[in-house]
Amino acid sequence: TNITGYLAMDMSRSMGYTYRQELTKFDYSICLAAALCYLMISQQDPVGLMVFDEKIRKSLAPKSRRGHLANVLSVLANLKPEGKTDVAASLSQIAAMLRHASLVMVFSDLLTEPEPILQALHRLRHRGHDVILFHVLDEAEVRFPFDGMVELEEPETHERLTLDADSLRHDYLAEVEAFRDTYRRECFQAGIDYVGLDTSMQFDKALVGYLSGRKARY
Repeated sequence: TNITGYLAMDMSRSMGYTYRQELTKFDYSICLAAALCYLMISQQDPVGLMVFDEKIRKSLAPKSRRGHLANVLSVLANLKPEGKTDVAASLSQIAAMLRHASLVMVFSDLLTEPEPILQALHRLRHRGHDVILFHVLDEAEVRFPFDGMVELEEPETHERLTLDADSLRHDYLAEVEAFRDTYRRECFQAGIDYVGLDTSMQFDKALVGYLSGRKARY
């Protein structure tokens, strides 16, 4: 039986962040989404696209034609990550729109309060959808490669903060680990696939490792 898949892409301003000026989290997510879209279309599974920040901004109906991949990439290539995000509201909107049990692949840095997002993810599962959460962070957000006094800017509010990186590193890294662990644990309990990624990881390796693990479970 064919699975209908939806790529749900967060395009809020924080997704455009990159420390080393290479791939942003949004670029990385596009590469990953393109690979998944290609894989699904190759298996003749229809794939749709929903792009959101505070609400769904663009959507493409699911199709399984080869030319559809070009349509998906064309939409993604023309998007600019900006504005604030409301992942929970957007996921609830997606849940309300989907009429049939589908595979929902969510791409986001999740840099907001986890509780409402987890509730929205549970709602999707409760309605019979299969959910994969791709949690994409920048390499610097995961490794904190800063020394001495640094000035950091909050990407969505542009608020600037000067701090001593050396004295904060330990607490910061513990906080990020706890943040990812919360999602990992809650998703596992809800039967949601959680894939923690950062922009330094080769996304093809991440994808192959993930897909083989998924195959072993089903």
